[in-house]
Amino acid sequence: MRVLLLRANPRKTGYTQRLADWFLQGLREAGAEVSDVDLPALTITPCRGCYSCWHTTPGRCTHHDGMTPLLEEVLMADVLVCVTPFYYFTMSSCLKMFFERLLPLASPGVNTSGRGFARNTTRYPERWKGKRLVTLIAGALRDTAPYRPANETFQMIADSLELEVGGQLIRPESYLLDYPLSRPRTLRLIQAAFVQAGREAGRDGRLTQETMTAAARPLAVDFHHFRAYSNLYWEHACQMGRQALVPGEVQKRVSVDVRILMREMVRCVDAKATARTRAVLQFEFPDQGLCFEVDLDRGRCVLSQRRAERPDLCVRCDSATWSGLFMRQLDFYEALKHHRIVLEGDKSLFARLDRFFPPPSD
Repeated sequence: MRVLLLRANPRKTGYTQRLADWFLQGLREAGAEVSDVDLPALTITPCRGCYSCWHTTPGRCTHHDGMTPLLEEVLMADVLVCVTPFYYFTMSSCLKMFFERLLPLASPGVNTSGRGFARNTTRYPERWKGKRLVTLIAGALRDTAPYRPANETFQMIADSLELEVGGQLIRPESYLLDYPLSRPRTLRLIQAAFVQAGREAGRDGRLTQETMTAAARPLAVDFHHFRAYSNLYWEHACQMGRQALVPGEVQKRVSVDVRILMREMVRCVDAKATARTRAVLQFEFPDQGLCFEVDLDRGRCVLSQRRAERPDLCVRCDSATWSGLFMRQLDFYEALKHHRIVLEGDKSLFARLDRFFPPPSD
């Protein structure tokens, strides 16, 4: 299977690149012959609509640039894979320009497409038979509905070129891919889905619905968490300036933000372990000037960003220490021994915290 992989992401340190790499891994495992093209790195001049490729030099564009060899690559490929970040509800500009410059592969005349729309005829019709289009979109928005216009655009393009749509991958909430401790099992399943999608595309040019669904699996447990984490992410990114162009650098900053750590801790409360417990816990982080109240009430848990009136236990430490404890990189008792944590009140509650709030496993 000959695959033309078109990467249309200008930034090479982001999530679209990572997803494309996973997909490429699957293509190679399937034994596909892959042409891996970085579109933003090419000089591709915009189509000027002169139609010289129709009436003066049929099949050849007046521009001689990075697009010239790609026209033959398109004709040779069995599968076209388009990978793009989600820009303004559609594909990136370089991928849009790529499709515009396919005009030499069309020819004068109108006929009816497979979906029943009027379209131009294709040049070299025998070389288009059996070709398939697979698309991959990476975006930050949580719901899948905003991605539908982009997918419909790809479907219309495929219809105009007599391409079969072999599958359409969407990865919402892409920036959450940098937080492996939040939902470790889900993240592993998402990565496996993109590798599997590559295998399927490299084997027969079609993705299964099961794989596409797994690739779009939600990461945030609900919109409330998604909105909170998104806002905190961008708060740090804006403070970091150009450092934030590498998502991993933002992740380092966010990973010690106790506003996220406390939400994740409470989200993972063990209802059985806390079924007979009624207690108010207070967590103080002087280095960030933050205080949280955790109200445990027989299996239920409520988090509030405030100082408790009469806490049964008060835990005081800096945010880096709490991050190490939350990620199981520090031992609770070692931290106590070296006075990195100060406890006031019922210390037996602290000894049970690890059972009350086990690490996330979903």
